[in-house]
Amino acid sequence: MSTTTKLGDEFLQTPKLDVSSSNWVLYKEHFLWVLDAHGVLGHVDGTGEEPVDPVPKEVQDEGRLSDEQKVSALQWNKDLKEWRQGEHITKQQITSSIPDSLFMKIRSKGTAGEIWQELEKHFQNRS
Repeated sequence: MSTTTKLGDEFLQTPKLDVSSSNWVLYKEHFLWVLDAHGVLGHVDGTGEEPVDPVPKEVQDEGRLSDEQKVSALQWNKDLKEWRQGEHITKQQITSSIPDSLFMKIRSKGTAGEIWQELEKHFQNRS
């Protein structure tokens, strides 16, 4: 995933989701295409996962990392930062395109994928 893409006004060109679900199918397709174009689709389609720290917690706590573990830890920190940025971008894209009343219902979900699943569950059978 590349997060070096400039995020300008064109990123937010997803139609606003109508709370009545009358435009769910159109909204969903636009939304997924926008995320895919910006390299963050994995945050909602299940293909992107948070990177797992390769260095055991006990080793980190003791401060005895090998050179290889230090390199792995640096790469993990970079990957985690990139994943989190994609996660925040995806959440912002969702929240900027749904009604506030719906945001209040989904805001407690943890990841962008969980938020998206909740939206799909709420609207898929209604459209």
